[in-house]
Amino acid sequence: PVTGVSIGSQVMHMIIVIIAGLTIGSAVSIARALGAKNEKEAFRLMGSAAALFLPFAIVFTALLFLFMPFILQVLQTPAEALEDTRAYLTICFAGVPLIVIYNMVSGFFRGMGNTKAPMTFIAIAGIVNILLDYLLIGHFHMSAAGAAWGTFASEAVSVVLSLFYLHQKLSPLALSRKDFTPGSPWMRSILTIGIPISCQDGLIQVSFLAITAIANSRGVEAAAAVGIVEKIISFLFLVPSAMMSTAQNLGAGLPERGRKALRYGITVCVSFGLLCILLVHFKASEIVALFVPGEEAVIAMGNDYFQSYVLDCAIAG
Repeated sequence: PVTGVSIGSQVMHMIIVIIAGLTIGSAVSIARALGAKNEKEAFRLMGSAAALFLPFAIVFTALLFLFMPFILQVLQTPAEALEDTRAYLTICFAGVPLIVIYNMVSGFFRGMGNTKAPMTFIAIAGIVNILLDYLLIGHFHMSAAGAAWGTFASEAVSVVLSLFYLHQKLSPLALSRKDFTPGSPWMRSILTIGIPISCQDGLIQVSFLAITAIANSRGVEAAAAVGIVEKIISFLFLVPSAMMSTAQNLGAGLPERGRKALRYGITVCVSFGLLCILLVHFKASEIVALFVPGEEAVIAMGNDYFQSYVLDCAIAG
C-alpha cells in the first residue's frame, strides 16, 4: 500500500503543480489590476478564469482516465503495487476538477492579497484528510483506496469552504453579470503568465517522474523510499512556492518596492533551505522512519536520497 500511494502521489503532485501554475496566472493578473486600483478589470479576470478553467478541468480529467494504463506502464509500476496504484489514481483523478476549482478560487484570494483564507481552508482540509486516513486505512483497512478517498473528501471540503467564503466576500459588491463575462484579452493575460509557469514546474516534475520510473524498476522498496522523500520535499517546497504569489507592487507602479520583495523572498527561501539541510543532515533516517517504521531497507534508501535531495531546498528556492 505504501508503494502504491507513493507512486500515485508522484503523479498527482505533477498534476497539482501544472494546475497551480496555470492558476497563478489569474492570481498575478488580478493582483496587478487591484494594485492599479482597477476593480472592474479584476472582476473581468475572475470571470474569464472561471470560463477558462472549468471546461479545462473536465477535459483534463477525461484525458487522465484515458491515459491511465499508459501512465502506469511508463512509470514501470511494480506488479506488487499495480492494483493499489490503479485504485489510488482512479479516485484521485475523479477529484481533479475539485483541485482545479480550489486553486482557481485560491488564486482569486491571493490576487486580492488575502493569503490567510486559502491557508485556513487547506488547514481544515488537511485535518479532515488525516482523520479520514486513520479511519479508512486504520479501522476499515481500505489500503491505498482509503488514502485516496480521504484525499478526495478533503479536496471537497476545501472547495466548499472556499466557494462559500468567496460568495460572502463578493455578494456585498455591486456586481453585474457583465463583470464576469469572459473575454479574450483577460484570458490572454492569464495564460501568458500561467502557461510558462505551468510548463516550467511541469517539466521539472516530468524529470522526477523519470526518477520514479527508475526507482520502480528496482522494486517496491526503492519505489517506496523515493516516493516518501518526494512527498516530504514537496511539503518543504511550500515555503519557496509561497514566495511566487505577490505582484501588487508592480501593478501599483512601485518597482523599487517590488525589488525589495524579491530580495526578501530570496533571503527567506535560502535561509529556510539551509535550515532544512541542517535538519536533514542529522535526522533524515528518523524522518523517513515516521512513514515506514521498522522497514530498515526502505529507511536506508530514503536516508541516502533525502540527504542529497534536500540541497535543492536552498538552490531552487
